Amino acid sequence: MVRSRPLEEALPAMKGTLEKRLLLLCFFALAITIAVNTGFSVESFRRQYREGILRRCSTLATSLKGQVERVLALGIPLGQIEGLSERCQSVTANDPEISYCLIEDARGTVLYRSTTLMFDPANSKLAGHLSESVSVVDTAEFGRLYDLAVPLYDFEEKLAGRIRIGFQEKVLKVLTGEHLLWSLLVLGGASAAVFALMILFIRRDLVMPVRRMCATATTIAAGDFNVKLPPMESQELATLGDALSEMASSLLQRDVELRNRYRDLEEANRELQLSYEQLETMSADLGRSREMYRSLLDDASDAILVCDEDDRVLMINKSAEQFFGLPRIRVEGESIAAFLQDIRCHNFAELDAWYQAIRPGRASDTEIRFLQPFEKKLLVGWATGAAIVGKGGKRFVQMIIRDATREEEIRQQLERAARELERLNQMKNSFLGLASHELKTPLTIILGYVELLLNEMSSRLDEGTREMLRHISRASERLSEIVRDMVDVSMLDNRTLELMSQEVDVNSLVSNAVEKSREAIQQRRQKLHLDLAEDLPSVRCDQERMIQAISNILGNAIKFTPDFGLIRVRTRLVMRPRLPEKFADDGPGGVCAVNGTLHPYAEIAVIDSGIGIARNEQETIFDKFYEVGDVEEHSSGKIAFKSRGAGLGLTIVKGVVDMHGGTVWAESPGYDPERFPGSTFFILLPTVSPAGSGACE
Repeated sequence: MVRSRPLEEALPAMKGTLEKRLLLLCFFALAITIAVNTGFSVESFRRQYREGILRRCSTLATSLKGQVERVLALGIPLGQIEGLSERCQSVTANDPEISYCLIEDARGTVLYRSTTLMFDPANSKLAGHLSESVSVVDTAEFGRLYDLAVPLYDFEEKLAGRIRIGFQEKVLKVLTGEHLLWSLLVLGGASAAVFALMILFIRRDLVMPVRRMCATATTIAAGDFNVKLPPMESQELATLGDALSEMASSLLQRDVELRNRYRDLEEANRELQLSYEQLETMSADLGRSREMYRSLLDDASDAILVCDEDDRVLMINKSAEQFFGLPRIRVEGESIAAFLQDIRCHNFAELDAWYQAIRPGRASDTEIRFLQPFEKKLLVGWATGAAIVGKGGKRFVQMIIRDATREEEIRQQLERAARELERLNQMKNSFLGLASHELKTPLTIILGYVELLLNEMSSRLDEGTREMLRHISRASERLSEIVRDMVDVSMLDNRTLELMSQEVDVNSLVSNAVEKSREAIQQRRQKLHLDLAEDLPSVRCDQERMIQAISNILGNAIKFTPDFGLIRVRTRLVMRPRLPEKFADDGPGGVCAVNGTLHPYAEIAVIDSGIGIARNEQETIFDKFYEVGDVEEHSSGKIAFKSRGAGLGLTIVKGVVDMHGGTVWAESPGYDPERFPGSTFFILLPTVSPAGSGACE
């Protein structure tokens, strides 16, 4: 009993001290967390918003650069291009966050500008660089500006000027202030709620158990040993915490693995996109080289030499002086052989024989290679020679030499470029096959883990986690379909796709394909009408591959037909002549050999009421990656209206149909997203004889 009183007196003090310390600790922890999180959030928001505006500036500048350089390629000076001031004004008008847009020449003189903010680069002070093309400048009138500069090149690849697009830092300050205020309000409210919960937790789960233990100790101190300590909840919470920690650790490992696989996939996609952009750049460079080559030929002045009957140079023109690097006074009067030696002709014997051959009167062409005496430069010319008869019956030899040095260099460059394009194309095809096979294994792992979590561990996950896993599953399934398409295209390119040929009813192929697409048609609330001819002859094909081809065409019709639209599928028997390249004498079994008669075909037509196809695109839609187009038009959904995928579906259709000796094409009045003219896809497959032997009648 002596010890019980001090214990009772110490209990309130201990409670107050412990509770206050814990509450103060929680308060300061929340305050520091709010401050740090708000600071990082605001700075991250500011950087991301700044980078977003810079990306928009870069996109607008690149677009304007392409338009201006196409005009510069025509030889028009930058200062004489009309409409650029209005174009600059439209840039700032369409994007209020962009403060100015101007175009200056190579010396920095502003030629065109928007009127929203009269920024003059000459009156600014450089404060730093964010990148090679983005500068931070300070101005007395407008404060700090972020300035993006894009160079402009003329048709000679010389710097013609720059496009400058930028915005004021106060745009970021205003948005950052709004974001800071909103973050403080949200985090402050959330912190108040959390702090209230902490107070409740501390009082219920810490202070009360200590009070019960103190009461028990007081009872024991009084001499009553028949007491039972109430069960404490901390042990059960600790056990639950350990279990949750183990589960969280397991989920974390799997999430890290999924993220690593996704990063690998993104890297592979970036490399594929980079390869495609390099091919496009090479193609553009090749086109510019061809235009430069034509310009050189059109503007070239030819060198002319005239020799008399004694094979002495009678006269040369000014272009010949410049071309051969020898003055007229030195050349005129000496023999043609001495002249060729003076210019150090590399093919002297060939030219001498050519000259002797044209003296009797036969016109001929040849190449001349020589070393210019003063510049010591190897030049190439294309000589056209012919004998002419002057007054008194005198015979002269006239030679017109065109400077082909640049032409030879361009030819070598074109050959190198062609070889490089061929190499890059082979690399692209090899990468396509490699990427498709390498992606199958990680995708299988992803799908396996997701299925395991959803099926066997679903009860241990909350609804939010299950929904995220379902999203991962759907996205992985979609990506798996793209990988399968990539594998099919790779096998078609390498001619390694194996077919299981058998006689199949055409209408059953269509019915199976329709069943695979029926759910998508119902989701889009479209109408499907089947017009299947009876008593169609069988076709010899791989049933699964042909169903895949018809399903791809149906999926294409579903995507580009609006909701409540009509899709019709028709089969019929048509008579067509067979193509020699598809039906040789040693063709596939069941297919007749080539002759001049008409043969029966099974025609499958998919007719939609969609947006149609432009006439100049009705052949190219079967090319690989044709649908890739603009990034904003892509859709991860398979049936979203006007969505675009990887551009492999129709390529697979053409490859499969071609392997079966058939043909596929599209017909449409044109592209019109307002009136929906529709389009029709046709598949022709050769039929087998009624007996199934494939012999010709």
